[in-house]
Amino acid sequence: MRALLLPLLLAAGCVAQLPPVGGLGSATGAEWELTVRPDATPELRWGQSPVLTLGWVTWGANWAWQGTDVQLGPPANGVRPVEVRVPGLGYRLDGRLTSDGRQLIYRFDIDVQKPQAGIMGTCLELHPKLSPGHDPELLPDNGGWRWDTGHGTVSLTFEPGCANAYFERGNKSVARLFLLAGDVPAGKRALTMTLSLPAGTVALASAAERYGDSDPAAWPADAMLPDRSPVDLSFLNDAPAGKHGFVQPRGDDLAFADGTPARFWGGNLAAYALFVGNAEIDAHARRIAQLGYNLMRIHHMDSTGWVSPTLIDKSQPDTRHLDARAFDRLDYWVKALRDNGVYVWLDLHVGRQLKPADADTELGRVNGFDELQKQHGEVKGFCYYNPPVQALMEEFATQYLSHVNTYTGTAYRDEPAVVGLLLTNENDLTQHFGNLMLGDKGNPVHNAVFMADVNAFCKTSGLPADRTWRTWEPGPAKIYLNDAEHRFNQHFLAALQGVGAKAPVATTNCWAGCGFFSLPALADGGWIDAHSYGDAGFLETNPHTDANFLAAIAGSAVAGKPLSITEWNVPYPAADRFLAPLYVASVGALQGWDAPMIYNYSQEGLANPSRPSTWSTFSDPAFSALMPAAALAYRQGHVHPARRTVCLRLDRQQTYFAGLNGDRSAAVRTLAETSRVVVGLPDVPELTWDQASPAPLGAVDETDPQRDFVPAGQSYVVSDTGELTRDWIRGIQLIDTPQTQAAGGWLGGKTLRLTDLTVSLQTPQAQVVASSLDGKPLRASARVLLTVAARVSAPGGRLPFRAEPVAGELSLRRDAPAVVVPLTGDGTAGEPLPAALRDGRLTVTLTGREGTHWFELRTVR
Repeated sequence: MRALLLPLLLAAGCVAQLPPVGGLGSATGAEWELTVRPDATPELRWGQSPVLTLGWVTWGANWAWQGTDVQLGPPANGVRPVEVRVPGLGYRLDGRLTSDGRQLIYRFDIDVQKPQAGIMGTCLELHPKLSPGHDPELLPDNGGWRWDTGHGTVSLTFEPGCANAYFERGNKSVARLFLLAGDVPAGKRALTMTLSLPAGTVALASAAERYGDSDPAAWPADAMLPDRSPVDLSFLNDAPAGKHGFVQPRGDDLAFADGTPARFWGGNLAAYALFVGNAEIDAHARRIAQLGYNLMRIHHMDSTGWVSPTLIDKSQPDTRHLDARAFDRLDYWVKALRDNGVYVWLDLHVGRQLKPADADTELGRVNGFDELQKQHGEVKGFCYYNPPVQALMEEFATQYLSHVNTYTGTAYRDEPAVVGLLLTNENDLTQHFGNLMLGDKGNPVHNAVFMADVNAFCKTSGLPADRTWRTWEPGPAKIYLNDAEHRFNQHFLAALQGVGAKAPVATTNCWAGCGFFSLPALADGGWIDAHSYGDAGFLETNPHTDANFLAAIAGSAVAGKPLSITEWNVPYPAADRFLAPLYVASVGALQGWDAPMIYNYSQEGLANPSRPSTWSTFSDPAFSALMPAAALAYRQGHVHPARRTVCLRLDRQQTYFAGLNGDRSAAVRTLAETSRVVVGLPDVPELTWDQASPAPLGAVDETDPQRDFVPAGQSYVVSDTGELTRDWIRGIQLIDTPQTQAAGGWLGGKTLRLTDLTVSLQTPQAQVVASSLDGKPLRASARVLLTVAARVSAPGGRLPFRAEPVAGELSLRRDAPAVVVPLTGDGTAGEPLPAALRDGRLTVTLTGREGTHWFELRTVR
């Protein structure tokens, strides 16, 4: 076994190092490693990569999803308590988790408070990484599941047998083993579940164990204020938004009409956050600019099923009338954002639920309306096969874009502060909603239209009709579904052109498992748009074999098209979510992505919240405390674009038949953090409208989606600029540029030396960033923002947020003396910290009692 040094090759020729790894291939040197996650499920790794993950899922009758709450308690005398609650079905499982070295044993006492009839039940969903010739098997009599991996055998067994067990249809990489299912009488019962592990498996400390026993309830209440900003980056915005004219795609870049380059760092304003008072809007529009944002997407403005009010007047019997008061709130938001140099993105359809009065109008009769009603009036999927539904969507878009803003006097179609439009949110046929048209989905009217359309397409294209209707399979169906989407897109785009809309349009999104086969129809628009959500531990993902959330985005970038990301997040309560803003900003800058937008700035009201939210980040310091540093790195060009562009040039087979996407392509996974990667789409004979993607200037073509661009056995990735490094064994990312230097991840107990910044912390996991505020190199900058953050928690599910103190020593190379001034949540300067300049380095010690995330280094003249 040999040690590895992790080099960071800097543009200036300097080298930074992390401490050497002990052992090649894994953190421990063992082939098999086991981690128990916070929801009590095991993750099994072989080498460096997860090969088996499990998750809890519960459905009621008719596959109605139910929440499953799982808590894993601390160990006591070798036993860890496990609590599984299913509030919607009225049962609970109280368990005890033990281990004898070769097995994890879960002993559950199940208490069903009220009988259940015909429920799908609570299951453990198993996701093994399969290799040829090594498929798992189900054991007789619902006894469990077994998998000979080729390197050892893993099994999950039940005593007595589980309630139900099966593989997903045609897919042994997904197995579901149900602890309860079917008709479940009230009462108590016992169940033992045993995971047997390969010989030599080493148990790793979980993230919770690595964090230690620091009690979040004892952490200081956080310094972040929900309506103020600690720094003012509004100077980055050239107010008012729109002064340079409409944004225009230029190949895969963006520029305004006057030639000014355009790049956006954004968020989402959604649902209830849209419909608040002027004072709140003014305060937050100003704060949004101060935090470094220059784009906000307007989202869930039409979600009549759960938001009130909406732009659609919910008091009417149909959904065709607009709510003037709601529009007044939106108008004021757009005016306030525009005044602060913040652009807007408008969605044209998100969650509108049609009413019976919409079913028969002068726009046409909606055939099969009862089938929509089974989906609560949602039109996703159905709109592609029901022209009156599309007409209703186009009518709303026309009304929306023709509306004249009360406060600006400009119709939205003519508003240059609008930089993007989205036809329909998360509404594709190729991966998701095409399946609604199948004969077994209970939608006979739409199934008949679908089958007739499939057969007609097969007659003209020559594709086999007996395979082209099989929407769930890669192959001919994916070619057909792109054509069906394309026809919808062209009709809708023509309607927008008729309205006079001028902003570039995205059709729908590449999201939640969409493959390369989803991209051709998405390329109908002026943008390609992606959605991607991460999980805890994303810095520890090995791209040789696995993907974190940025690979899906990288696999959505089509050559010749700008890329927006209208939704990204590592949602609360992921403990390491504070590492995401700098990670997204740095990789986004390397890749040249045009508009990342966190989901959301807020979708609740904007008053002081009392509880944390998965989908609102404005008051969560794990995100908002880091946003200024992220905005500087991304928007000011602190992180440089990749020196090399690789175009993954796909053929017909790879695009439509192989089931590939960014997650399942080694080339995309390993290029995402090394060089710019774009997808080159083919021209296929069955589609009369598609065309091969243009070759990016200076790009290198690559035709093998599974080529690995990180050397075999290497456990780190370095960008071709030398500025970004990620070591997934240690779970650390480094950013080293003249104007931004950062270390994030499991930093505790290590000394990390960048070109100018040296970090030595006791806090187990943290993010430290030094950002130039005046654009000069850090050592010469008169103003440097230091940002430090670690875990942020809301004990008991109630606010205020509490922030883990960051303790350790920071040292920055400086050409002149400086004072280190702590900043409060509203930017008020505190008393300078003790700091001394010795041998050209300014050193400051953080005790963890500073009570803030932000410090400004100010040169002393």
